[in-house]
Amino acid sequence: MKNPKFWATMIVLSLVLSITSSVVSLLTLRRAILNREVVQALDVMVWDTQIAEEDLDKAADAELFAEAAELASAMEDSVQPAAAEQPQKAVKKAQPKQEESVEEPKVIIGETYVDLGLPSGTLWKAQNEEGLMGYDVAKKKFGRSLPSLKQWEELNKNCVWEWTGDGYNVTGPNGKCIFIPAAGYRNVSGQVGKVGVYGNYWSSTSKNKDEAWRIGFEPGKFSIAAHSRQYGRSIRLVEKRQFTLEDIGK
Repeated sequence: MKNPKFWATMIVLSLVLSITSSVVSLLTLRRAILNREVVQALDVMVWDTQIAEEDLDKAADAELFAEAAELASAMEDSVQPAAAEQPQKAVKKAQPKQEESVEEPKVIIGETYVDLGLPSGTLWKAQNEEGLMGYDVAKKKFGRSLPSLKQWEELNKNCVWEWTGDGYNVTGPNGKCIFIPAAGYRNVSGQVGKVGVYGNYWSSTSKNKDEAWRIGFEPGKFSIAAHSRQYGRSIRLVEKRQFTLEDIGK
């Protein structure tokens, strides 16, 4: 049987080996940690280097852009004086033509319209359209050239109407005059009556799908009423300076 001294030695030796192994393990772990830190530091250095290179590239681009802007500005300054002279020359050439221009005559598509000096600026045609027409036919054929009910009312209120025996001379605020004949009417059966005695004119303003507003007159009397669209009425056209929903009608 081995003596106690032997066992003591073995225990000490075992402890030494265990401590040595632990130290080696710690050193190995420490080395691995150091290696990882070194790698991370190298990565950071590479990243910083890339950023620095990008910053240098941006700075170089900015410098080139600034130089290009200065060059473009210098070129623009050198060109502007010459360009500014051209509009002045064009204006000088255009001035004589403006001085020679004259007022446009009150003629539209070869037909004469008269400015009576009405507040709306409406021009009335000097003569009627030929024949008596139903409302739908007149509206389709002449459209917005057909006077609205409001324009007929303006003509009645702002002008002097003088009966001539077969119609009215209508004199506007500016002294100009048009003649509106009493051309009669045609009923739904096609019969024409009261020619030279009674005037009956369509407006562009409809009342409903069956009726539209018309103006009528005879010596000393002016009337407004809604009648069947099938009646034949006289047509007097206007030139409208401005359109409104009321002017256009339905």
